[in-house]
Amino acid sequence: MRKVIFLIVLLMVVMTGCNAFKAAKLKQKYGPVQSKVDRLVAAHAPGEISFYKDVQPILERRCSVCHSCYDAPCQLKTTCFEGIERGGTKALVYNAARLTADTPTRLHVDADSVQEWRNLGFHPVLNERDQVPVAQLENSLLNLMLQLKKDNPLPQTDLLPQTFDIRLDHEYICTTVEDFPDFKEKYSLWGMPYALPALTDEEREIIVAWLRQGARIAPKPKLSDQSMQVIGRWETFMNGTSLKERLMSRYLYEHLFIGRIHFESMPEREFYRLVRSTTPPGQPVVEINTIRPYADPGPDPFYYRFRRLERTIAVKDHTVYHMTADKMARYRELFLEKDVVVTRLPGYDPATTANPFKTFAELPALSRYRFMLDDARFFVEGFIKGPVCRGQVALNVINDHFFVVFFDPEKDTISNDTRFLSEVSDLLGIPSERKSTLRLLSTWHHYAKLQKEYLVAKEKYLMQLNPDDIGNDISYVWDGDGINPNALLTVFRHFDSASVVNGFVGKMPKTGWVIDYPLFERIHYLLVAGFNVYGNLGHQLETRLYMDFLRMEGENNFLSFLPINSRREIWADWYTDAREGAENYLDEQFRGLQRTTRINYHTDDPKTEFFHQLIAYAGKATDTHDILNRCPDDDCFDKDASPAEKRADRAMRKVANIHGLQVQALPDVTFVHVDTGKDSEDLAYTIIRNKALSNNSMLFREDRRRVPENDTLTVVKGHVGSYPNAFSRIFIDEIEDCIERYLKIKDALDYYNFAKRYGTQRNSPIFWQESDWHYRKFGNERPVEAGVFDMYRFHRIAEKSDAQFTW
Repeated sequence: MRKVIFLIVLLMVVMTGCNAFKAAKLKQKYGPVQSKVDRLVAAHAPGEISFYKDVQPILERRCSVCHSCYDAPCQLKTTCFEGIERGGTKALVYNAARLTADTPTRLHVDADSVQEWRNLGFHPVLNERDQVPVAQLENSLLNLMLQLKKDNPLPQTDLLPQTFDIRLDHEYICTTVEDFPDFKEKYSLWGMPYALPALTDEEREIIVAWLRQGARIAPKPKLSDQSMQVIGRWETFMNGTSLKERLMSRYLYEHLFIGRIHFESMPEREFYRLVRSTTPPGQPVVEINTIRPYADPGPDPFYYRFRRLERTIAVKDHTVYHMTADKMARYRELFLEKDVVVTRLPGYDPATTANPFKTFAELPALSRYRFMLDDARFFVEGFIKGPVCRGQVALNVINDHFFVVFFDPEKDTISNDTRFLSEVSDLLGIPSERKSTLRLLSTWHHYAKLQKEYLVAKEKYLMQLNPDDIGNDISYVWDGDGINPNALLTVFRHFDSASVVNGFVGKMPKTGWVIDYPLFERIHYLLVAGFNVYGNLGHQLETRLYMDFLRMEGENNFLSFLPINSRREIWADWYTDAREGAENYLDEQFRGLQRTTRINYHTDDPKTEFFHQLIAYAGKATDTHDILNRCPDDDCFDKDASPAEKRADRAMRKVANIHGLQVQALPDVTFVHVDTGKDSEDLAYTIIRNKALSNNSMLFREDRRRVPENDTLTVVKGHVGSYPNAFSRIFIDEIEDCIERYLKIKDALDYYNFAKRYGTQRNSPIFWQESDWHYRKFGNERPVEAGVFDMYRFHRIAEKSDAQFTW
């Protein structure tokens, strides 16, 4: 043992000596590392490269497609200048195995200077030694990586070389300038963009010219007077001084902190974050950097402020919340004009702040529920994207495709009885209220007991209100008040990312949820407000285990609308082959289903019948006529569709009928570009693979719960999903032949042959052309919601058996 320790220590000494030698060589050549490099200039000289005008658009389309959000390789974010100046690190954000929480490294939040980032272990990608032209290039990791790709472009072969590791959990090689010679020798093909085509000479030269001039940056233009006036009105509103105003603002902040706030009358690509600041309106924002929005901001006064988002927008963490004059009036109506007296402000005791039923007990429950319903898709999308961009912790607890509706706030007594929710608030706590540990069994038993007690209390309460044992009818479902398209939602899961769309999209799914206010609120505080992406293993597993309870509660609410004699059979189908020993646990969750329903059913498939009734009842507020996935006679078209679009729709409708084992050979998310011969009329579709599971009652080994014979496809017009796995480009005159070939795909080899003709590989010469087209198309159709798609999941095309079919 002593010998092993000695060898380890010796190795560390040798490595330290090597690193010191490399650093000494750079110091001799380019001078010492400077504690601060001032890159800010008042304005660029004539002929100089501008970061915002010239460089950022290139980084946005070529680099930020991988280097954005928490899953940016080596935490290098190219979405803004501050991310590039910060540099990279070997520390992982997504690390499910860590036993203690990590120090957060949120850009713009957890450090204010380059030196602070260096103290946190980040290494530079820009030159920080002598500020002379030769050093700006030879001591810049950004330049070295671009040059490496230029010198060693992707091989023009059918298949991407196996030397590229594009698995989600692959090990990052986060080299530094000092280690770059070794990196270059070992990984000559790993220049940037990694496993994707190189930049054009023109694009690279623009970046190189910017680096050569010192990577200098001029300030962005100041906000317009109009924007300042809008922000001023909202900050005045959010910082009212009465107890009622202050409690309302705290509630709004804890629900909107992850939102990309877009104000009416402002430019389409101008967004803000709602933050807590130590400075009042009119002064520069100084954000208080707590891990969670309900954490104690400290003893000093603070203010709710709107901080402009100064970075490239990536779809995967872009959750838009619209603020308008009507929205401000709505807040007044819900929270300020109600005949409610707020007698005190809650504190920030960690034992209670994670429980909104305690914190906001003096705000009417109906008002809170109405607030969430008004923008239900935003909040459901928050669960999906949350503060983490992606993650199986939340997503392997749900099915690949399901529908969501909500209880009507006026008829569902549970959702508007403030007194009852306050009385049971002790039963509605979530794991983030306790310090995370690895004592999962005791934690699970604790919250399982609370959930059981809550469901019992809820059923007892409802029985007292309805002693005749009569349950829900269709009017107990929220219909969007006839105008709100959030009434019906569809969730698509794509392994460890997901999407939410308005309406019921796709064929009738296996499951559905009906959400009431206490369920809605708990999911938000579990997966959004209370989730810490830097948390330890215990925190992540506790979150996943508790979400089981909430999912089943939503499913049971759905079952309560179905005939009482069919519920157990449908529920059992949802939990087929549950792990041995889980029966008692599952039975404990099968609660609140003793009352009958007032809905009349006429078929032997009440679940599907109920979905159709929901479409008829609540579909007035949203477009529920799915012409691609639910057309009974193959003659469904948009009334304004062109002949080319009708032709494409008819062909794509056949794709939506593919199901079963055949689906295994297809990617999770495919973006299809239908080339009509006229760019302005080209069409975009998304093909989504829905993978069936026998149940969601297990944490791990999802592969063992797969039921591929029940897999389906959904086809959607436009773009759905943040992480495309494949591109297909189809010319309109070939579309029927192309779709017939697609229908004949049975295995990986078939798909490989199809993709050779109609697909775009990672090393294809037209890869960036297709990527740019989808980005441009999405932006034209949805200018506020659009952003860059992440290419990190873009598949390698394999050509042999399914076992070697790398997705």
